[in-house]
Amino acid sequence: MKKVALIIDHPARDLDYICDIGVYLKKKGIRVVFVPSNMRHRELLLLKPNYILYPNHRDTVTEEINILAKLNIKIGVLETEQCVNEKFFEKFQLPKNLEFREDIDHFFVWGKYLSDISINKKWYKKKQVKITGSPKHDRNLTSEKNDGEKDYDLLIATSFPNSNPLFGEEVNRKTYQDLGMKNNDIDKFTKLHKENSLNTVNFINNYLGGTNLKILLRVHPYEQNIEFYKKVISANNVTIDESKDTILTSLNNSKILLHYNSTACVDAQSVNVPSINMSWMPYLKVFHESTSIMSHISYQPATPEDCLKRVKQILNNNLNLKIQNNDADLHYYMHNLDGKSSERCANYIKDSIESSGEIKSNYQQDIFQNKFSLKGFIISVKLKKNWKKSKKFFSREDIEKSLKYHNTQFKSSYVKVSLNTLTSIELL
Repeated sequence: MKKVALIIDHPARDLDYICDIGVYLKKKGIRVVFVPSNMRHRELLLLKPNYILYPNHRDTVTEEINILAKLNIKIGVLETEQCVNEKFFEKFQLPKNLEFREDIDHFFVWGKYLSDISINKKWYKKKQVKITGSPKHDRNLTSEKNDGEKDYDLLIATSFPNSNPLFGEEVNRKTYQDLGMKNNDIDKFTKLHKENSLNTVNFINNYLGGTNLKILLRVHPYEQNIEFYKKVISANNVTIDESKDTILTSLNNSKILLHYNSTACVDAQSVNVPSINMSWMPYLKVFHESTSIMSHISYQPATPEDCLKRVKQILNNNLNLKIQNNDADLHYYMHNLDGKSSERCANYIKDSIESSGEIKSNYQQDIFQNKFSLKGFIISVKLKKNWKKSKKFFSREDIEKSLKYHNTQFKSSYVKVSLNTLTSIELL
């Protein structure tokens, strides 16, 4: 039986739609294993899958993908950051070595917009680029919408992970360096986030605090700056959400989304919540600007006063969504908003592995542990300990909770290979 490994990077963002792809593959008679991104170096070749779905194809993963491709393992990439500026994508989201781009079989894109760019700019070949829509938003489109009374007039979603002096500067800097950013650009990026986190607070205190609006402030889960907002927000009509649930929960309880050049506007669009961009605030060209899809989806006020006017117009039913989900302009960016993107992705994977050959063996690569050893065991224990402390941790219980959405009889189990019990979880 053919086997597919689906990598889960950020569970809060990725776990549900990766589970959806897994369910469709399982129904087609394919073995499915969910692999934690943090543990993939130890476990992927122990699993020996026929196909691996990665969350990106950046320079940080190109060497390991190259190793896997040479072993006759097919590789797909479902990039989650498809709302960014195309120049940013080209500079930081793609392998700089053009030969490495040949290693993947599929580059899954949300719509014709990114497909055309990918092919015309020769990022990938036409045969590699597959339009599926966005699996990430399938459940938003098919879940029951809250069209009744909502607790909040306005959901403000922050997106300033670099603003936290502990987490942002010490942790994110390494991530950006790995992507190829220069320290000077990282400093500007960090300064911008700090400045705009304060601008957001000032807008809340000076423009929203004296109103009768009910406001929910959702602090980005990777910002980790809850205490800062609690300390500096003086408005008494604001509830602070610590982001323990996905943004969908907050959106379904709010009438309007206010964001800063954030992909959260796509989530809002998918559940019919109008969105307004804090577009009067400073931004950096390429690094943090409102992209074409964001401009189509979100209102773009030029001043705080204009923003407040837009809020009142929407609440008074004088404005609704800026663009409707059945609009052809939106479908250019988001192919077929029908909740079936995960299934389309699964179909491409199934078709590609039906004729795939045997996985080759390679015992020379130190990046993987192919058999039990004391050194490998110690490394595995350390990696697992660090992973369990991080926000990237997920368990069997999390997988099975997500599976309930499909009303299937599928269960899950930790994979065992020889004497190793892996962190990877197989769908049964």
